Amino acid sequence: MSKVLVIGCGNVGSVGLHKMAQHPKTFSEIHMVGRTIKKCENVRDSIKEKTNGKVNLQIHPGNVRDNAFFSELIKKIQPALIINFGSTYDDLVVMDACLEHNVNYIDTACYEDPEKYGFSYELQLAKNEEFQKKNLLAIVGAGFDPGVTNIFSAYARDYLFDSIDTIDILDCNGGSKNEEIKFAPNFDPEMNLRELILPIKFWKDGAWQKRGRLIDEDAVFFDFDFPETGVFTPYLMYHEELETIPTHIPELKRARFWMTFSKSYLTYLRILYEVGLVRIDTIDYNGTAVIPVRFLKMLLPKAEDFNKTYIGKTNIGNIISGTKDGKKKVIYIYNVCDHAEAFKETGGNAVGYTAAVPAVVCAKLMLEGQWHGTGVKNAEDKLLDSKIFLEELAKNGLGWSVQTLKDLPEALKKDY
Repeated sequence: MSKVLVIGCGNVGSVGLHKMAQHPKTFSEIHMVGRTIKKCENVRDSIKEKTNGKVNLQIHPGNVRDNAFFSELIKKIQPALIINFGSTYDDLVVMDACLEHNVNYIDTACYEDPEKYGFSYELQLAKNEEFQKKNLLAIVGAGFDPGVTNIFSAYARDYLFDSIDTIDILDCNGGSKNEEIKFAPNFDPEMNLRELILPIKFWKDGAWQKRGRLIDEDAVFFDFDFPETGVFTPYLMYHEELETIPTHIPELKRARFWMTFSKSYLTYLRILYEVGLVRIDTIDYNGTAVIPVRFLKMLLPKAEDFNKTYIGKTNIGNIISGTKDGKKKVIYIYNVCDHAEAFKETGGNAVGYTAAVPAVVCAKLMLEGQWHGTGVKNAEDKLLDSKIFLEELAKNGLGWSVQTLKDLPEALKKDY
């Protein structure tokens, strides 16, 4: 029985809150802080309806960047855990508040500086000793990718292989929005677009290798038949789990990340970049300070504009090669999630569902004492049992499969 304070009630936060409400014995008192009162009320009312009035979400309108407000709120609630489903810009602020008030912490993606392109766990992991001294646990990057993809890697390391050579993470959204939606990023448009224009890099033989950008005309891609989802085209790109997995699997020779895109999506992305709408610097428009990517965010469709009609499935997983008992071994471990089913259960889509549910599972394991320890940890840390997590994940709507492959797919044998 624990009090939990949740930050954010967008597509991811809403799913997370709905899932926590399904476990009232663990999450006995759920508090939410959000900037948009109407969104908070909608989520509260939906949860109340789905639980027949048994769970009443407590709303606290406000901004966690308002230090006085947030500090007083934590003192008032005295939560055992804070989960940040909101902006990654706020990760460090929330972690500092957790240290000040002796609260455990979880987020779904690593910190980003709003004034700089790129992302890194460096500043979060630097707080490891502070959390240890306070006897607190912080789990960072506990969504699906990052998060479950890290844990798939850890599960392979701990239970399926003696030694791992390569990891290729494949993220496919095989969903279709209604025809009126011409272009819409899969999650927060500002964060998504900032990520997609970054230089590509991957891990090979103990060093980072660079390979252009996703928006380049010669970007690397191949076609792949995703189980239960269909044939789609994954492109090589940089993603944050690549930053930490090699640390936890030191013998790893190569780690890469791939995500599917349509040609039309990449055309839109190139144009938005070329005309300056993905810029993050402040410009002056008739005396008004405007940040282009945030202006664009306000114009683009939101998840609530298409969730009801979103169909199809996502497939996210790892193709891993290595050795077991002296023999070469290749596996494909993955999850498939249905957009329509996610909406029916939580009002969110499969992208939000796959990001939120793992964090809820982490929280459940932490509060029930099945995951324990101190410090700041990534999800693949040996301190956190991957098998226990994956068993609980399957019980909470995200099943997973392991296929043994004869060999790596031809496209993944290549060095690009």
